Amino acid sequence: MASRAWSSIIRFLLVVLVMTTANWNAVPVKADGRGTCQIAYGLTPTSIPDWLMPAEENTDLTTANRYDILAAKLLSSGLIDGSSCPAQSLNPDGSANGCGIELTTDQVKVWQNRYDPTILTYSRSNDLPPTVVKAVIAVESQFWPAANWTQGEIGLGQMTGYGADLVLMWRPDYYQSICRQAFGGKSCSTQYQFLDLSTQLLLRGLVLKEIDATCPSCAGGVDIEKGKQAVQVLTETLNASCMQSTRVIYLATGKSPAALLSFEDYWRLVLANYHAGAGCVYQALRKTGNPNSWNSIAANFSGGCGSGAEYIRRIEEQIKP
Repeated sequence: MASRAWSSIIRFLLVVLVMTTANWNAVPVKADGRGTCQIAYGLTPTSIPDWLMPAEENTDLTTANRYDILAAKLLSSGLIDGSSCPAQSLNPDGSANGCGIELTTDQVKVWQNRYDPTILTYSRSNDLPPTVVKAVIAVESQFWPAANWTQGEIGLGQMTGYGADLVLMWRPDYYQSICRQAFGGKSCSTQYQFLDLSTQLLLRGLVLKEIDATCPSCAGGVDIEKGKQAVQVLTETLNASCMQSTRVIYLATGKSPAALLSFEDYWRLVLANYHAGAGCVYQALRKTGNPNSWNSIAANFSGGCGSGAEYIRRIEEQIKP
Protein backbone atom coordinates (compact mmCIF):
# COMPACT_ATOMS: atom_id res chain seq x y z
CA MET A 1 0.00 0.00 0.00
CA ALA A 2 1.74 3.11 -1.22
CA SER A 3 1.97 6.45 0.53
CA ARG A 4 -0.05 9.23 -1.07
CA ALA A 5 1.39 12.22 -2.88
CA TRP A 6 0.76 15.45 -0.99
CA SER A 7 -1.75 16.69 -3.57
CA SER A 8 -3.64 13.43 -3.21
CA ILE A 9 -3.63 13.68 0.57
CA ILE A 10 -5.13 17.14 0.46
CA ARG A 11 -7.90 15.98 -1.85
CA PHE A 12 -8.44 12.94 0.33
CA LEU A 13 -8.99 15.17 3.35
CA LEU A 14 -11.50 17.22 1.40
CA VAL A 15 -13.37 14.06 0.47
CA VAL A 16 -13.44 12.98 4.10
CA LEU A 17 -14.71 16.39 5.18
CA VAL A 18 -17.72 16.03 2.91
CA MET A 19 -18.21 12.40 3.84
CA THR A 20 -18.51 13.07 7.57
CA THR A 21 -21.76 15.00 7.10
CA ALA A 22 -23.54 12.10 5.45
CA ASN A 23 -22.87 9.04 7.68
CA TRP A 24 -21.73 7.02 4.68
CA ASN A 25 -19.97 4.48 6.88
CA ALA A 26 -23.30 2.97 7.89
CA VAL A 27 -23.52 0.61 4.89
CA PRO A 28 -25.16 -2.64 6.11
CA VAL A 29 -23.21 -5.86 5.89
CA LYS A 30 -24.63 -9.02 4.26
CA ALA A 31 -28.03 -7.45 3.60
CA ASP A 32 -30.06 -9.76 1.31
CA GLY A 33 -27.19 -12.25 1.38
CA ARG A 34 -24.75 -9.80 -0.20
CA GLY A 35 -21.44 -8.67 1.23
CA THR A 36 -20.27 -5.12 1.79
CA CYS A 37 -18.66 -4.70 -1.62
CA GLN A 38 -21.68 -5.91 -3.58
CA ILE A 39 -23.92 -3.60 -1.57
CA ALA A 40 -21.52 -0.72 -2.14
CA TYR A 41 -21.53 -1.46 -5.88
CA GLY A 42 -25.26 -0.80 -5.91
CA LEU A 43 -26.49 -3.79 -7.91
CA THR A 44 -26.25 -7.56 -7.70
CA PRO A 45 -23.97 -8.56 -10.61
CA THR A 46 -25.65 -10.79 -13.20
CA SER A 47 -22.35 -12.59 -13.74
CA ILE A 48 -19.14 -12.69 -11.75
CA PRO A 49 -15.77 -13.48 -13.36
CA ASP A 50 -13.61 -16.21 -11.87
CA TRP A 51 -11.19 -13.82 -10.17
CA LEU A 52 -14.04 -12.21 -8.22
CA MET A 53 -15.79 -15.42 -7.19
CA PRO A 54 -16.50 -15.73 -3.45
CA ALA A 55 -14.68 -18.22 -1.27
CA GLU A 56 -16.02 -21.76 -1.12
CA GLU A 57 -14.96 -24.67 1.07
CA ASN A 58 -13.11 -26.29 -1.84
CA THR A 59 -11.54 -23.12 -3.30
CA ASP A 60 -7.95 -23.88 -4.28
CA LEU A 61 -5.62 -20.89 -4.02
CA THR A 62 -2.39 -22.84 -4.58
CA THR A 63 0.21 -21.03 -6.66
CA ALA A 64 3.78 -21.80 -7.69
CA ASN A 65 5.07 -18.39 -8.73
CA ARG A 66 8.60 -17.06 -8.59
CA TYR A 67 9.05 -14.34 -5.95
CA ASP A 68 12.59 -12.99 -5.84
CA ILE A 69 12.03 -10.62 -2.91
CA LEU A 70 10.66 -13.50 -0.85
CA ALA A 71 13.66 -15.62 -1.84
CA ALA A 72 16.02 -12.90 -0.61
CA LYS A 73 14.12 -12.60 2.69
CA LEU A 74 14.32 -16.34 3.29
CA LEU A 75 18.07 -16.23 2.70
CA SER A 76 18.92 -13.05 4.59
CA SER A 77 16.82 -14.10 7.59
CA GLY A 78 18.68 -17.40 7.86
CA LEU A 79 15.58 -19.51 7.29
CA ILE A 80 17.43 -21.00 4.34
CA ASP A 81 21.18 -21.61 4.47
CA GLY A 82 22.68 -19.97 1.41
CA SER A 83 26.28 -21.00 2.07
CA SER A 84 26.29 -23.51 -0.78
CA CYS A 85 26.04 -20.64 -3.28
CA PRO A 86 28.51 -17.85 -4.09
CA ALA A 87 28.35 -14.86 -1.72
CA GLN A 88 25.90 -16.68 0.57
CA SER A 89 23.36 -16.59 -2.28
CA LEU A 90 22.97 -12.81 -2.15
CA ASN A 91 24.00 -9.98 -4.46
CA PRO A 92 25.67 -6.87 -2.98
CA ASP A 93 22.30 -5.05 -2.99
CA GLY A 94 20.70 -7.80 -0.88
CA SER A 95 18.76 -9.46 -3.68
CA ALA A 96 19.03 -13.18 -4.27
CA ASN A 97 21.50 -14.22 -6.96
CA GLY A 98 20.69 -16.89 -9.54
CA CYS A 99 21.97 -19.71 -7.34
CA GLY A 100 20.01 -18.35 -4.38
CA ILE A 101 16.78 -18.18 -6.36
CA GLU A 102 17.22 -21.79 -7.44
CA LEU A 103 18.10 -22.84 -3.89
CA THR A 104 14.94 -21.30 -2.44
CA THR A 105 12.48 -22.51 -5.09
CA ASP A 106 10.77 -25.14 -2.94
CA GLN A 107 10.47 -22.93 0.14
CA VAL A 108 9.18 -20.00 -1.91
CA LYS A 109 6.34 -22.28 -3.03
CA VAL A 110 5.66 -23.24 0.60
CA TRP A 111 5.63 -19.64 1.81
CA GLN A 112 3.35 -18.30 -0.90
CA ASN A 113 0.72 -20.86 0.07
CA ARG A 114 1.27 -20.73 3.82
CA TYR A 115 -1.60 -18.31 4.46
CA ASP A 116 -4.13 -19.82 2.04
CA PRO A 117 -6.39 -21.30 4.78
CA THR A 118 -6.38 -17.96 6.62
CA ILE A 119 -7.14 -16.07 3.40
CA LEU A 120 -10.11 -18.36 2.76
CA THR A 121 -11.40 -18.00 6.33
CA TYR A 122 -11.38 -14.21 6.38
CA SER A 123 -12.50 -13.91 2.75
CA ARG A 124 -15.58 -15.95 3.63
CA SER A 125 -16.33 -13.97 6.79
CA ASN A 126 -15.91 -10.67 4.93
CA ASP A 127 -17.57 -11.78 1.67
CA LEU A 128 -14.50 -11.03 -0.42
CA PRO A 129 -12.96 -12.84 -3.40
CA PRO A 130 -10.01 -14.81 -1.98
CA THR A 131 -8.11 -14.65 -5.27
CA VAL A 132 -8.03 -10.86 -4.94
CA VAL A 133 -6.94 -10.99 -1.31
CA LYS A 134 -4.05 -13.31 -2.17
CA ALA A 135 -3.06 -11.21 -5.20
CA VAL A 136 -2.88 -8.08 -3.03
CA ILE A 137 -0.59 -9.86 -0.59
CA ALA A 138 1.59 -11.12 -3.44
CA VAL A 139 2.02 -7.64 -4.89
CA GLU A 140 2.44 -5.86 -1.58
CA SER A 141 4.76 -8.16 0.39
CA GLN A 142 5.40 -11.36 -1.59
CA PHE A 143 4.08 -13.16 1.51
CA TRP A 144 6.81 -11.93 3.86
CA PRO A 145 4.92 -10.81 7.00
CA ALA A 146 7.54 -8.68 8.76
CA ALA A 147 7.24 -4.90 8.96
CA ASN A 148 9.33 -2.21 7.33
CA TRP A 149 8.95 0.59 9.88
CA THR A 150 11.49 2.73 8.01
CA GLN A 151 9.13 2.94 5.04
CA GLY A 152 6.05 2.75 7.25
CA GLU A 153 4.69 -0.37 5.50
CA ILE A 154 3.52 -3.06 7.85
CA GLY A 155 2.46 -6.68 7.45
CA LEU A 156 1.39 -8.87 4.56
CA GLY A 157 -0.72 -6.08 3.05
CA GLN A 158 2.01 -3.46 3.60
CA MET A 159 -0.43 -1.23 5.44
CA THR A 160 0.51 2.39 6.05
CA GLY A 161 -0.89 4.97 8.44
CA TYR A 162 -3.25 6.02 5.66
CA GLY A 163 -4.52 2.45 5.38
CA ALA A 164 -5.11 2.33 9.13
CA ASP A 165 -7.03 5.60 8.82
CA LEU A 166 -9.16 4.05 6.06
CA VAL A 167 -10.17 0.94 8.01
CA LEU A 168 -10.82 2.83 11.25
CA MET A 169 -13.07 5.33 9.49
CA TRP A 170 -15.12 2.92 7.40
CA ARG A 171 -15.30 -0.24 9.58
CA PRO A 172 -16.96 0.85 12.83
CA ASP A 173 -16.89 -2.60 14.47
CA TYR A 174 -13.16 -2.88 13.88
CA TYR A 175 -12.72 0.69 15.10
CA GLN A 176 -14.47 -0.23 18.35
CA SER A 177 -12.22 -3.28 18.85
CA ILE A 178 -9.13 -1.06 18.55
CA CYS A 179 -10.68 1.52 20.87
CA ARG A 180 -11.23 -1.13 23.53
CA GLN A 181 -7.56 -2.09 23.27
CA ALA A 182 -6.53 1.53 23.65
CA PHE A 183 -8.81 2.43 26.53
CA GLY A 184 -8.95 -0.66 28.70
CA GLY A 185 -12.09 -2.26 27.39
CA LYS A 186 -14.07 0.94 26.97
CA SER A 187 -15.74 1.59 23.66
CA CYS A 188 -15.54 4.93 21.87
CA SER A 189 -18.77 6.91 21.73
CA THR A 190 -17.29 9.39 19.25
CA GLN A 191 -16.88 8.37 15.61
CA TYR A 192 -13.27 8.03 14.51
CA GLN A 193 -13.33 11.00 12.13
CA PHE A 194 -14.39 13.33 14.96
CA LEU A 195 -11.62 12.33 17.37
CA ASP A 196 -8.75 14.70 18.03
CA LEU A 197 -5.64 14.09 15.93
CA SER A 198 -3.55 12.70 18.79
CA THR A 199 -6.17 10.02 19.54
CA GLN A 200 -6.45 9.15 15.85
CA LEU A 201 -2.67 8.72 15.65
CA LEU A 202 -2.73 6.49 18.73
CA LEU A 203 -5.37 4.23 17.19
CA ARG A 204 -3.57 4.07 13.85
CA GLY A 205 -0.43 3.03 15.66
CA LEU A 206 -2.31 0.22 17.41
CA VAL A 207 -3.63 -1.05 14.07
CA LEU A 208 -0.12 -1.20 12.66
CA LYS A 209 1.26 -2.83 15.80
CA GLU A 210 -1.48 -5.45 15.66
CA ILE A 211 -0.31 -6.67 12.25
CA ASP A 212 3.46 -6.40 12.78
CA ALA A 213 4.83 -9.94 12.64
CA THR A 214 8.41 -8.87 13.43
CA CYS A 215 9.71 -11.12 16.20
CA PRO A 216 13.45 -11.04 17.08
CA SER A 217 13.15 -14.23 19.15
CA CYS A 218 11.37 -16.20 16.40
CA ALA A 219 12.98 -18.22 13.65
CA GLY A 220 13.85 -15.88 10.82
CA GLY A 221 12.72 -12.91 12.88
CA VAL A 222 9.04 -13.34 12.01
CA ASP A 223 6.01 -14.64 13.89
CA ILE A 224 4.14 -16.66 11.28
CA GLU A 225 1.00 -16.82 13.42
CA LYS A 226 0.96 -13.04 13.79
CA GLY A 227 0.87 -12.83 10.03
CA LYS A 228 -2.64 -14.28 10.14
CA GLN A 229 -3.85 -11.17 11.95
CA ALA A 230 -2.60 -9.09 9.02
CA VAL A 231 -4.81 -11.13 6.68
CA GLN A 232 -7.86 -10.33 8.80
CA VAL A 233 -7.09 -6.62 8.86
CA LEU A 234 -6.42 -6.63 5.11
CA THR A 235 -9.88 -8.05 4.42
CA GLU A 236 -11.43 -5.40 6.67
CA THR A 237 -9.49 -2.73 4.80
CA LEU A 238 -10.57 -3.97 1.37
CA ASN A 239 -14.19 -3.77 2.50
CA ALA A 240 -13.46 -0.27 3.75
CA SER A 241 -12.03 0.59 0.34
CA CYS A 242 -15.23 -0.62 -1.35
CA MET A 243 -17.30 1.68 0.86
CA GLN A 244 -15.01 4.67 0.41
CA SER A 245 -14.74 4.12 -3.35
CA THR A 246 -18.51 4.23 -3.70
CA ARG A 247 -18.60 7.53 -1.83
CA VAL A 248 -15.80 8.98 -3.96
CA ILE A 249 -17.55 7.93 -7.18
CA TYR A 250 -20.72 9.66 -6.00
CA LEU A 251 -18.85 12.83 -5.05
CA ALA A 252 -17.06 12.93 -8.40
CA THR A 253 -19.97 11.98 -10.67
CA GLY A 254 -23.23 12.06 -8.70
CA LYS A 255 -23.83 8.43 -9.68
CA SER A 256 -23.56 4.99 -8.12
CA PRO A 257 -20.78 2.64 -9.25
CA ALA A 258 -23.29 0.30 -10.95
CA ALA A 259 -24.55 3.18 -13.09
CA LEU A 260 -21.06 3.71 -14.51
CA LEU A 261 -18.88 0.63 -14.25
CA SER A 262 -19.01 -3.13 -14.64
CA PHE A 263 -18.49 -5.06 -11.42
CA GLU A 264 -14.98 -5.98 -12.64
CA ASP A 265 -14.02 -2.38 -13.31
CA TYR A 266 -15.50 -1.30 -10.00
CA TRP A 267 -13.17 -3.75 -8.27
CA ARG A 268 -10.20 -2.40 -10.21
CA LEU A 269 -11.06 1.05 -8.95
CA VAL A 270 -11.45 -0.27 -5.38
CA LEU A 271 -7.97 -1.77 -5.52
CA ALA A 272 -6.52 1.44 -6.95
CA ASN A 273 -8.18 3.28 -4.08
CA TYR A 274 -6.56 0.88 -1.59
CA HIS A 275 -3.16 1.49 -3.13
CA ALA A 276 -3.12 5.14 -4.21
CA GLY A 277 -5.83 6.68 -2.07
CA ALA A 278 -9.19 8.36 -2.43
CA GLY A 279 -7.66 11.65 -3.51
CA CYS A 280 -5.99 10.05 -6.52
CA VAL A 281 -9.17 8.21 -7.49
CA TYR A 282 -11.31 11.33 -7.12
CA GLN A 283 -8.91 13.34 -9.26
CA ALA A 284 -8.85 10.67 -12.00
CA LEU A 285 -12.65 10.42 -12.02
CA ARG A 286 -13.03 14.17 -12.34
CA LYS A 287 -10.51 14.30 -15.22
CA THR A 288 -12.26 11.51 -17.10
CA GLY A 289 -15.01 12.93 -19.25
CA ASN A 290 -17.13 9.79 -19.09
CA PRO A 291 -15.73 7.42 -16.44
CA ASN A 292 -17.54 4.32 -17.68
CA SER A 293 -14.56 1.95 -17.76
CA TRP A 294 -11.42 1.27 -15.79
CA ASN A 295 -9.24 1.95 -18.84
CA SER A 296 -10.64 5.44 -19.24
CA ILE A 297 -10.13 6.19 -15.54
CA ALA A 298 -6.64 4.66 -15.44
CA ALA A 299 -5.51 6.89 -18.27
CA ASN A 300 -6.23 9.92 -16.09
CA PHE A 301 -4.11 9.04 -13.07
CA SER A 302 -1.36 11.65 -13.08
CA GLY A 303 1.56 13.03 -11.11
CA GLY A 304 2.18 11.19 -7.86
CA CYS A 305 -0.91 9.06 -8.52
CA GLY A 306 0.47 7.29 -11.58
CA SER A 307 1.17 4.07 -9.70
CA GLY A 308 -2.58 3.47 -9.33
CA ALA A 309 -2.93 2.15 -12.87
CA GLU A 310 0.33 0.17 -12.69
CA TYR A 311 -0.84 -1.43 -9.46
CA ILE A 312 -3.87 -2.95 -11.18
CA ARG A 313 -1.68 -4.35 -13.93
CA ARG A 314 0.46 -6.08 -11.31
CA ILE A 315 -2.61 -7.43 -9.51
CA GLU A 316 -3.96 -8.84 -12.75
CA GLU A 317 -0.64 -10.56 -13.43
CA GLN A 318 -1.16 -12.48 -10.18
CA ILE A 319 -4.69 -13.63 -11.00
CA LYS A 320 -4.02 -14.93 -14.50
CA PRO A 321 -4.59 -18.69 -14.73
